[in-house]
Amino acid sequence: MEENEYKSTYSKIASIRCEFEKALTNNKAKCSYSRHFCLADREGYACKSRELSGKCRELLEMLRENSRFILKMQKTSNKLPHNMEIRVQVGGLIGIQALFSLEQQDRIEDIFALVERAEAEYGSLEKLPYDRIVQSISSYQGRKSRKRN
Repeated sequence: MEENEYKSTYSKIASIRCEFEKALTNNKAKCSYSRHFCLADREGYACKSRELSGKCRELLEMLRENSRFILKMQKTSNKLPHNMEIRVQVGGLIGIQALFSLEQQDRIEDIFALVERAEAEYGSLEKLPYDRIVQSISSYQGRKSRKRN
């Protein structure tokens, strides 16, 4: 499948983008509002709710902005390099989850439920203690790179 055709078809299938798609495709999170699909030899996720996708986008933008220092970036754009994006998504969600649990878990069972709980507990996503959440982003290590022979 040609790349332009792939992107066009992908956009049609995922008309509501899943903001935490990298966390989902890396098997580090689940979401009750995500819809999994396969296209050609790749997989993807779409969101079932435009409203929730907007909340997740807002949260992800705040995670990116608050993690600029540890990522050694002057400013964050909508697109981060792949490994940095995974670190922000997974580390950020783990950090939010840690606000509610004494036991550190490396997997998020439901992004939707976590976002709803965070919003209910803190009044809004803007009021989350990002200084604590960023510590999880800083310490999160994705897959170890494999040495090639």
